[in-house]
Amino acid sequence: MPDYAVFPADLEKDRQVIIDLWRRNLVDIGHLEEKYDWHFLNNPFGSGQIWILEADGQPIGTTSLGMRPLKIRDTVTTAGVACDLAVNKEHRFLQPALMLQRALLSSARAGIQILYGVPNPGGASVMKYVGYREFCCVHRYAKVLRFSHYLHRFWKFDAMFPFVGRLADQGFGALQSFGRRKDRRYAQVLPCFDERFDELWSGLSSEHPALTVRDRRFLKWRYQECPLRQYKTLGLLTEDESRLLGYLIYYVEDHSALCVDLLAPGGPEDLGCLLSSWAALAWGDGLASLSVSCSDSALPATLVRQGFMRRSVAPASKPGRTPRLEHCKTLFTHERHSGTEPAVADSWYYTEGDSPY
Repeated sequence: MPDYAVFPADLEKDRQVIIDLWRRNLVDIGHLEEKYDWHFLNNPFGSGQIWILEADGQPIGTTSLGMRPLKIRDTVTTAGVACDLAVNKEHRFLQPALMLQRALLSSARAGIQILYGVPNPGGASVMKYVGYREFCCVHRYAKVLRFSHYLHRFWKFDAMFPFVGRLADQGFGALQSFGRRKDRRYAQVLPCFDERFDELWSGLSSEHPALTVRDRRFLKWRYQECPLRQYKTLGLLTEDESRLLGYLIYYVEDHSALCVDLLAPGGPEDLGCLLSSWAALAWGDGLASLSVSCSDSALPATLVRQGFMRRSVAPASKPGRTPRLEHCKTLFTHERHSGTEPAVADSWYYTEGDSPY
């Protein structure tokens, strides 16, 4: 058995060692240097923390913690999002992973009140073992915009496909636009996060027990400065464009628009208007589908009314995987306080943008 040891990394000195471990062990290895600098060194809410696992003096694994500002009712605190659990293949069994996670829990800096993560199934087992609690499911909802994209998989050699696909798309597009009415709210793609985003955030009530701070400063860092993807922001504005009523942030991948953040505190009508405007924009850009991943707080009912279908199931409810359904993700939390009642007891307004990357 190797002699294992975990120690806190020096973010400057150990940069290349950590990036090399990521490159060997993470699934997504694009833009690793840029990701490191953005997420751990240049985060305006606090530099991240990384731990390195050694076996007989050689680095063989890492785990990390990124900083997030979290609003719990009327109080803003610091949360740490657990990420980048990466261990060399020959050491991928329980003990090394547990040592890394226990080091993270015991030596995360003092100002961090809540730790959270949305791990893969292997990481979920480790999180449960070290004391995280399963807080809620994060389900994915999808809406088809162009049937031709999916019909092509089955009829791509059929001479009738171009005609049938075009007819299906035109009919579906007409059905989606039927009944869409104009009102005094106006949706448009916004080039930056301006003062209207701060006004929207400052006017938010405490109806959501927990959610990441979504002011201009955070949104600019999380999306505009992120080196990993190109995001677009759709804003819902008043008729004179002086006030922001809500926004939706998304990126495009494989003919699909994927929402990472969505906020419309005015209620279901504003949320519905934002979603229908997003669908129209994506349709005009030639995209095939929309996708939204979120917790069960506030969004699902409106998503279903707007024609989205839940594409994921809780792992215990349906064994295995079917061609049409996937397993949902699980949000895990760990609170570092001495109180008997958890600070986040009810719900968490969680969207895909609350993930590390």
